[in-house]
Amino acid sequence: MEQLVGSPDVSIEACRQGERGALDAFFRAELPSLTRLVGRLVGPSGDVDELVELTVVAAIRAFPRFRGEASPRRWLASIAVQILQRELRRPERRRRVAFELVPGEALVDRAPLPDRAADSRAQVRRLYALLDRLAPKKRIPFVLHVFEGRPVDEVAAIMNASIVATKSRIFWARRSLLASARKDRTLRELFEAEVVR
Repeated sequence: MEQLVGSPDVSIEACRQGERGALDAFFRAELPSLTRLVGRLVGPSGDVDELVELTVVAAIRAFPRFRGEASPRRWLASIAVQILQRELRRPERRRRVAFELVPGEALVDRAPLPDRAADSRAQVRRLYALLDRLAPKKRIPFVLHVFEGRPVDEVAAIMNASIVATKSRIFWARRSLLASARKDRTLRELFEAEVVR
């Protein structure tokens, strides 16, 4: 019986057949990774839970067509990206400014002092305000590559784009963000420490 990578007790065929126990086990295993990915893609937003739910529903509907050519996690990321591309194009989403961090999702992993925690939140808000100005086709590959640490070929596969186009989009996103960050003293430190590596 074909098993899902990273989920030894979950059968691909059972998920394709829509067996509730198999689907529950799969999504229970993948939910933390999916939530982190969506949180990083949309930024500090109350939409994370809703977008994760939309992704799960879409994945359940798409499971019968899952052929196993990509890892289940990459396949799920591709579905999330399709939904997020649509979401990030919505004018009301682009106008909305969020003021809270995604729980547990600071870009800086070190434990900050209280003043540094406030500075980090301000930096993250400003960074996502700049990301909101980017077209989804540049923003998403940039976040997948820089924040998630995914290789360019994997990002290209998730985006259903060529490697050349993906590299170009990451380059232009980075260039745009760097130009804006240089004008913002509060953001410059985070950007230079975490994004320009």
